[in-house]
Amino acid sequence: MFEYIYEGTRHTDTSTDYMSKLGMTDEAIESILQQRDFELSRNYQLRSDAYKRESDPLYIEWQFELESGNSASDDYKKKWMDKVVEIKTRYPLPDGSA
Repeated sequence: MFEYIYEGTRHTDTSTDYMSKLGMTDEAIESILQQRDFELSRNYQLRSDAYKRESDPLYIEWQFELESGNSASDDYKKKWMDKVVEIKTRYPLPDGSA
């Protein structure tokens, strides 16, 4: 989640209306929005890298166990799905993105 500090207090609401009510100038608001967009844009690559490094091996392991007829294959599936949720939480994307 994107956070910014204004007058010593942390904020997460980046709506123009909210920031204006805090007393921020138009220039400060624009700067916050640009920083937010930059950080979120980086998350696409960071998320992709994390999938390749962390969740893809778990997916392959689950598929192997599933095809091998391992009765505990659901445990492998859960490990993979938990990792995907962890990565999505760590690297959020802008609203409306997958």
